[in-house]
Amino acid sequence: MITVASFDNQADAQIAKGLLEAEGLSPQLSDDQLVQTDWLYTAALGGIKLQVPQVEATRARELLSQDRSGELATAESPDPGGTASASPPPTVAAGWGGAPRPTLVHVAALIGAVIPMGHLLGPLGLWLWQRGSDPELDAHGREAVSFQASVTLYAVLAGFLFSDGTALAVLLGLFSLDLVLVLVAGARARNGHLYRYPFNIRVLGRREVPSPGD
Repeated sequence: MITVASFDNQADAQIAKGLLEAEGLSPQLSDDQLVQTDWLYTAALGGIKLQVPQVEATRARELLSQDRSGELATAESPDPGGTASASPPPTVAAGWGGAPRPTLVHVAALIGAVIPMGHLLGPLGLWLWQRGSDPELDAHGREAVSFQASVTLYAVLAGFLFSDGTALAVLLGLFSLDLVLVLVAGARARNGHLYRYPFNIRVLGRREVPSPGD
């Protein structure tokens, strides 16, 4: 099976799966049960994966990339005069395996539990990927990456300044605090708020989340 898209929520994944099924393909979802159990697994697993047999992969990607905004506008807002009276909705494929939501930039730090330096590389990778196309994610990414860089710096300083026993205690406390604050930041981001981490050396600068009207 070939992965043709990934999603951070069940709703988008099921819509995409239904679209492919309607076109006669044989899609299936992977990791959907784990993500449904706890959304924090999303970053570690790479989201819910939509997979198809290899012979259907090209056709599936074509279907997912199609702009169906015209169909949605006709179905939801018919215009008797034949002219568009409102802006078209986003394309069906918008956000499908594309731009990660701001929550993921924070919780990507949990990758550090299984990958060395993942607490920094996870948020950094997502931020670099989408910073130019999503101002909201850029603001969250700057905050998350700066904090994880700060945590790394504090850990290095603890190793130099304290004896082995004391340094270990400081590191355990530091990473426990990191875990708690990452979960708090992820929850706040999920509710549409930018969390300002304490003890954060903002090496990337500070940027406000743009309002919807900007």
